[in-house]
Amino acid sequence: MTTDNFTLPIKKDLPQTIADDFQKSNLLNSYCPIRTKNNDFDWSSVVGLVLRSLLRKKIEKYNYEDFIADCKANLQNKLGDENFWDVLEDMYFANQDIFSVSPEFLLFKSQKKECKAGDGRVASLFINLLNGRQIDQFDVNLNFIEKEMLETLRSKTKPDTDKALRANEIPYLPFMAEAFKRDLEFLTAYPKYLLDEFEQFLAFYGFAYTAQLSLSLSDWSTGEAPTAKPLYFIMDHERASGERIHIKKHGYRLFNESSFKLFPLLSMSENLQPNSSELKKPLWQLVKDIKRSQLPELARYIENYAKMFRRNRKLETALPEKAETAIDWLEYALQLAEEQFRDRRTDRPNIIRDYIKDVEGKMAVGFVQNRGRSGKVLVLTQDHIILLTNLVVGKEEKLRFHELILAFQERGIFVDKQTEQELIKFYERIGNVERMSDSGDAVYVRKTI
Repeated sequence: MTTDNFTLPIKKDLPQTIADDFQKSNLLNSYCPIRTKNNDFDWSSVVGLVLRSLLRKKIEKYNYEDFIADCKANLQNKLGDENFWDVLEDMYFANQDIFSVSPEFLLFKSQKKECKAGDGRVASLFINLLNGRQIDQFDVNLNFIEKEMLETLRSKTKPDTDKALRANEIPYLPFMAEAFKRDLEFLTAYPKYLLDEFEQFLAFYGFAYTAQLSLSLSDWSTGEAPTAKPLYFIMDHERASGERIHIKKHGYRLFNESSFKLFPLLSMSENLQPNSSELKKPLWQLVKDIKRSQLPELARYIENYAKMFRRNRKLETALPEKAETAIDWLEYALQLAEEQFRDRRTDRPNIIRDYIKDVEGKMAVGFVQNRGRSGKVLVLTQDHIILLTNLVVGKEEKLRFHELILAFQERGIFVDKQTEQELIKFYERIGNVERMSDSGDAVYVRKTI
């Protein structure tokens, strides 16, 4: 689609009855997996769906019991003692320990009977971050028996062409997408570590993405791709004293307040998607297209859209006095999108309150702690820090502490000077730091794998 042909899904001559019906519901189908209801999901199923997208393989009509039977039939012909199968069954299948042998076995978690709507929505977040990335298979060091089991599974896999497991959005946060792809590529080189950390890895990026998205939505008018916004964390054992300004003003409170914008602005962006676009576009990309568009009536289209939205919501927000351009009217439309959820004559304030609660309760689990009088703060556990450190150091042998902190920021994690010192102490306790002097620039951190 060229910007010269930029069009919106609403026309100046749209019949009034259709226009009134068009905007009665706030719909959100992109960029954030949280909806106004049915937000339950299971990380094991999400992992399975992400792997299914990566591998482009499925085992939809092949159940776990049949797999066990096939493994038994295959291996009994190759084992000297028939009773040895009982040992193998207890080792690998009784408690589903086979799932810790190779990531490919987790395809069983991607079957439709294992997944619900929320699983698919959360998985789509990561599938869109991957933006088409795929791998053939994992290079896992297996013993003879495990190799036979894996070959049994592979013989039953089929190509997966499910469009629901393909990217359908232009990344809203390109910096986050690049970091996610790079980190996942690193993890695929360590399949056993990936298996141990996959759920935590996705949970980290799920929260980091959601938080950075909420902070970035206000910058739509630049028409440029967002960069990482400061959001401050502390280690989970630290005190959150009031004098730590960044923690107080630019930590949990900032995340919580910014979360208000997620549903209003993303649902408005959903309604403004161009008719001819194959991939959903982020709001900042829509703005860039609008600014470049040569369509003379675009301002009038968005003006009509905004006025119909205002009428359908029965909002009293004053019309702009000097709105002339398409961007002026878009700004007004986005203002209306937020104001509708502040209208106490309706139940929308309750809807947005519950939505924000679900954003925190589903996507921020493990990253928020209540510190009594200090209120809630964003925290990193030791497990988070070890995983993040391994990802950041990546293929390097070690990294300067200062460079490590900058790489944390590229993934949406900011810390103040006090937490920096706590991080160094932590690294010294687990033995993966080299201190050349007391300054951070002379401290090197190694990965733990």
